[in-house]
Amino acid sequence: MPDHLPYNPLLAARLMRLVLTGLVAVVLLVFTFAAWRSIQPGYVGIIFDKASHKVTTGALNPGWAFINPFTQAIQQYPVTIQTYPMVQNSTEGPVRGDDSIKIQSNEGQQINLDVVIQYQVEKEKASELYTDWGGAPIDQVEDGVVRQYTRSEVPVVCAKYGWEEITSSKRGEIVEKISGILTEEFERRHLKLISFGVREVHLPDSLQAALNQKIQAQQASERQTYLLAQAKVQADQDVTKATGEAKGAIARAQGDAQAILTKATAQATANELLSQSLTAPLIQYEGLQQWDGQLPLFTGGGATPLIDVTRLVQPTATTTETTGTAQ
Repeated sequence: MPDHLPYNPLLAARLMRLVLTGLVAVVLLVFTFAAWRSIQPGYVGIIFDKASHKVTTGALNPGWAFINPFTQAIQQYPVTIQTYPMVQNSTEGPVRGDDSIKIQSNEGQQINLDVVIQYQVEKEKASELYTDWGGAPIDQVEDGVVRQYTRSEVPVVCAKYGWEEITSSKRGEIVEKISGILTEEFERRHLKLISFGVREVHLPDSLQAALNQKIQAQQASERQTYLLAQAKVQADQDVTKATGEAKGAIARAQGDAQAILTKATAQATANELLSQSLTAPLIQYEGLQQWDGQLPLFTGGGATPLIDVTRLVQPTATTTETTGTAQ
């Protein structure tokens, strides 16, 4: 058996073609994987051409994107609302530990504020953002714009107010002013401020004690005011009730008096009518109606003349006897 096969040029050429084909396939496969990029949902892609040093106009939507991996690079920016908190003693946000904003009131009192910022990258301005920041990722943009401008502007605004105003009475006004300033600063840097809020105010122990005392005093005053108001309401109700009862009594008395007057007037009218209707024959008739047949023959006494009652009861008989006697 020979030590080696004889050289075959045709076979060697075929092997070379197979090797070159495999290499080309591998290169193409690597290039294909390197050329395809996936843009995540909620993001846009910005393509930078390294050869021309220009940014591709417009932003790529979520999905697959094809680039030249040798001459182009792609950067993704979120276009959804982003939340950036800066708070004390918390694991929230990019900085661990105390990341609250330190401010001073106009009395020189040091106060710490927990703040939360919500912002958004505007899709139409993502290319400009990429250019201004040299293709920096979003976390660097957050640190350079959201964090730095917030931490510089908040103390400036708060320094114009007293600690009690910062804590409660002017808190809304302060938030409104800071929001206006940050809105302008963000817009100049191709970001949109969605909201700025003060989550909590951290006071030194001495100020916190003074604030607690004031709150207790206010609550006591409000309770006293409430009790006085309730007492006034009760007094007004009592006065109203007494007035109503007095008016009722007066009305009843007036009604009784009117009834008595009406009754007396009616009685007087009846008496007058009765007196006008009484005549001598009527009186005699009424007397006969009341007679029971047992009356004495004569009645009267003293200076009153005697009346012969028989003339009332037997007028005919008396007349006959008198006539006979006369005869």
